[in-house]
Amino acid sequence: MEKPQFGKASALGYAEPHIDELLKHSIRTQLESLLKSKVTTEQRVKLLQKSFVEAMTLALSDTKVAHQQLVKAFESMYDQAVQSMALADLSQEVLTRQYISATGLVMSVHNCKHTIKDVYRIKGYARGIDQAIRGKLKNNSTITILYPACGPFAPLLLPLLSYYKNSQTFDSEQIKVILVDVQPGAVMTLKQLITDLQLDDYILQIAEADATQFTPDVAIDLLVLEAMQHGFTKEGQLSIAKHLVQFLNIDGWMIPQSVSIRGMMVIGETEFNQQWKQAEYSHSLNVSGEAQQDRVELGEILTINKSTLLEMQELELQDGIKVIPASQITLPNDVDDMNERILAIYAHIDTFAQEGVGQYDSGITHPKPDTSFYVDGKPRDIEHNHFVANSGDTVQFYYQLTGLPGFVPVKV
Repeated sequence: MEKPQFGKASALGYAEPHIDELLKHSIRTQLESLLKSKVTTEQRVKLLQKSFVEAMTLALSDTKVAHQQLVKAFESMYDQAVQSMALADLSQEVLTRQYISATGLVMSVHNCKHTIKDVYRIKGYARGIDQAIRGKLKNNSTITILYPACGPFAPLLLPLLSYYKNSQTFDSEQIKVILVDVQPGAVMTLKQLITDLQLDDYILQIAEADATQFTPDVAIDLLVLEAMQHGFTKEGQLSIAKHLVQFLNIDGWMIPQSVSIRGMMVIGETEFNQQWKQAEYSHSLNVSGEAQQDRVELGEILTINKSTLLEMQELELQDGIKVIPASQITLPNDVDDMNERILAIYAHIDTFAQEGVGQYDSGITHPKPDTSFYVDGKPRDIEHNHFVANSGDTVQFYYQLTGLPGFVPVKV
């Protein structure tokens, strides 16, 4: 009798609790997809295409759409896309592999697939991208779009292309797209999803590559990028943008046009708990006036756009660690309760023209508390690695590119 093979599962780390939970969720998702797949292939494909078009129709609408209507449409788009992922036949190793590269966290395909449900992130990007495409095609017969770190569903672009094809707004002669992702499972899913959506004609290339090393063969008109987490930490947005901006045409555009990372000193209970107790959902429109008045804004720490990226200088420290000098900020000295406050860093994203993703609109713009930043107080531990400053001090911020990206404050 053949002995059970335990070695393989252990090598893949399935015995680890957090991996096991991912695995269970993955199995459940695939089983749900199989139950839904009792419909014919033709019916499934039609439902998929319909869900992408309907979600994008609502997102691009100039009339107000109810929050729950948007959520329902985006959930439907996700449910249908997951079925394409199931058909791509990813192994559990490919699905759940997540690691830290030289320039940041590379999320698992399993975790990336949820981005397509982030309503106001997708809406803010899609509306901006739509305006940028329309602007470019006024003066060009065809444009090339590069979308790196796109994940398994390329959610900032594939729904929009589905909408264009269905409404006959722009065809595949006018728009050519290059998709790039380092995860093999993302590439496998993309190929299945694009086939199901019948968008193959729009796709110039699908590359399995590190976006910080990728070199396109053609000049790029639009660079679409979103590889962020809250507080502008962990993922390699800046390293990717800094590398790929050089391949834009001289009049090429970046989406987002600008990312402004800002800091504020807040009372944690007020900012992160009390102001949301009566809110239906977190969103910039639902931020309470009382909480806003209670904040002590520090100002902009870093601005990222095409110009700043082209001018940005790296500093290389020992062991090859790279940082970017950001802003200097002088801490206010007229705040009585400064020692009770914590630093919160947040991003405001201008995707294009008047479109964007505001504070609390998405997970990527939620303010991130930094409990290692002390002002007018000291950590309880005698030996610590925290940052300690006083009101009136000037702080120079640096942005760490190596490992897990994030801000490092230094007293001037």
